[in-house]
Amino acid sequence: MIIPVILEPTFEKVVEKIKIIENVASIIQIDIADDKLVDGKTFLEIEKLDKIETQAELQLHLMVINPVDFLNKNRKFIPSKTVKIKNVSTVFTQLVDPLQMKTFIKLAKKLGYKTGVSINTDQDNKLINPYVENIDFAQFMAIVPGKQGNSFIQAVLPKITAFKKEHPSITIQIDGGVNDTTLPQILSTRVDNIVIGSAIFNSENPKEKYREFSKTAHGSSSNY
Repeated sequence: MIIPVILEPTFEKVVEKIKIIENVASIIQIDIADDKLVDGKTFLEIEKLDKIETQAELQLHLMVINPVDFLNKNRKFIPSKTVKIKNVSTVFTQLVDPLQMKTFIKLAKKLGYKTGVSINTDQDNKLINPYVENIDFAQFMAIVPGKQGNSFIQAVLPKITAFKKEHPSITIQIDGGVNDTTLPQILSTRVDNIVIGSAIFNSENPKEKYREFSKTAHGSSSNY
């Protein structure tokens, strides 16, 4: 599946891009960065997503130093408790310290989210192992995270192949640097989901570009 990703500094720009692509994409990823865990900063008021009316599922990629704090942002005060953001089906985080990772995954599940972890190209796949029994998917970054348009890192491809062989039942997605040139290489790994940002939204017709990428991915999967 092709998943368009939005990385924007303001909530208004996020909404604008959701409206551009929601009629063709069933899942949209929104990146949240605090300029602490990675270079770059986006809008951080994720509780505002509760107000968006969209037919697409939203998934949140938290590139933040304290992801548990973000899960607790959507609080209802009568009674005072954290609740699931209605438009968000999935939340996942970059690898942070083990104690917070376990707390994050446990809380995300309790709130009703699907969840996962995201790993950088310079991190060992074994860092995911403590969480594999409790996550729905693993995301492999193919760029240095923090902004769109960074160069594709080829070293991610054997990492995906190795992880898929070791954990065949876990859904795997790749994020970053995907374009017409890199897509065929990525498809050769038989990755499940492919997250694409600038190659879709910087095109003349984002909807048509999404359809084009989806057709290529679907054609490749039918040949497995």
